[in-house]
Amino acid sequence: MRHLILAVAFLSGCTSVVPTGIARLSAVSPMEADPADIAVALSLPTGIGVTTNSANLNLMASRTDTDQSTAETYVLASMMGSDGSTIYAVAPADYARLRDQQALIRQWKGENSKATSGSLGVTLEPCTTGAGPTPDATVTIKIRTSSDGQFFPILRNAPVTDVLQQGNFRPIQSCP
Repeated sequence: MRHLILAVAFLSGCTSVVPTGIARLSAVSPMEADPADIAVALSLPTGIGVTTNSANLNLMASRTDTDQSTAETYVLASMMGSDGSTIYAVAPADYARLRDQQALIRQWKGENSKATSGSLGVTLEPCTTGAGPTPDATVTIKIRTSSDGQFFPILRNAPVTDVLQQGNFRPIQSCP
């Protein structure tokens, strides 16, 4: 089972959600954004890791007037950020496929925007290292929506326990 790490919807009442970051994120169209520009920076506490090869971007859309749907999963490659965070970005091998899916959904919206809906999500499988996180451990999530842009926070110093409880996640296993 995958865990939705961008659990902002679950934490809408949480003081860790950064309203200006959410506003900036809502202004970005997943259908227009260049896949090469989008990246997520995840700052995890000691004791929490991410299972290797578990990070994915999921893009889904459907049309109620034609009963068509599209659902794709794209690998997110990871690298270390200069601030110690882990940065996840769409793997270059998936750029063309994601651009093709974006074009299809844009076409559907152009043909009948009221009948077209979709969702975008990022999933990761968290795992524990050592003794696991301390009870007061926090997580910060930042997003970059343009290759020359800065990362901006959407969740800042959110208690890990709140993220896991609000998302109704199963217990986290030890990292392999």
